[in-house]
Amino acid sequence: MAAGVQGQLLDINVLGCRNLRDKEWLSRQDPYVVITYASSKLRTKTDTDGGRNPSFNQKFVLPLIEGLREINAEVWNSNTLTFDDFIGSGRILLDKALTTGYDDSTWNLTSKSGRYAGELRVILHFTKTPKPVAPMVSSPYAAQLYSTAPQPYPYAAPP
Repeated sequence: MAAGVQGQLLDINVLGCRNLRDKEWLSRQDPYVVITYASSKLRTKTDTDGGRNPSFNQKFVLPLIEGLREINAEVWNSNTLTFDDFIGSGRILLDKALTTGYDDSTWNLTSKSGRYAGELRVILHFTKTPKPVAPMVSSPYAAQLYSTAPQPYPYAAPP
């Protein structure tokens, strides 16, 4: 992992899923994705009738935490009258994005029982921004200006 990433920003584009396990009996499922990184929890819009191959194309920005090298992703089926159905989860590893600046990968999802539950495609983009450096004083005249304390104005007594 690239050193010094604390507070740097990671762009995440959740594109969509393929071959999701189907949780609906009578209609097409309505999937959405929940991304968790440290205490941040981000949720895509629901792809109504997205079925087994939903599309999201939704972008997020996360501030990075030094040493935290993965994002957890969960895919759910939205239900109106009952609790949402868990479809699958997976880990998105950040090493490639932090090293090369870009990662367009598909990540496997697994069900609660550990079986294959589909795939999640995510694009990660990372550009390390340099930290600002304080300007240096280079001329002797400038150094003299900043090395003396300002002189107070003479106090004038009221008449």
